[in-house]
Amino acid sequence: MRYLWMAATLTVLASPARADDVTVTLQGVKKNAGSIVLCLWSGEAGFPDCESGKAVKRIVVPAGATSARFENVAAGTYAVSAFHDANGNGKLDSNFLGLPLEAVGMSNNQKLNGPPRFKPARFKVAGATAISIRFQSL
Repeated sequence: MRYLWMAATLTVLASPARADDVTVTLQGVKKNAGSIVLCLWSGEAGFPDCESGKAVKRIVVPAGATSARFENVAAGTYAVSAFHDANGNGKLDSNFLGLPLEAVGMSNNQKLNGPPRFKPARFKVAGATAISIRFQSL
């Protein structure tokens, strides 16, 4: 009996943490040129700059795509930032004031009237999750 209990305990401890997918519906991309870059964030550090290297995951899909999926995301609180890399240079282009020259979007579709913040963009993942992002041009 003792060995049965130990075997059951080890099985539970050895089970991998549950991970699910986050599917993102993409809305408002006006051109099919280039690609869409999406970054998944677990905290404020680096948000929303996909070039910071601090995102949990980064994916790139063609600009004509209507959705994208982050796979194997552990349960927790996250935010997504995205931009339309229309010229295909792999980065978000901005003007001399730092304002984006390419369309951008955040989870929860927060309006951009200043620098994007993690807190208004955050959402919970506790199973398969679907969100939508509406792209905005400034």
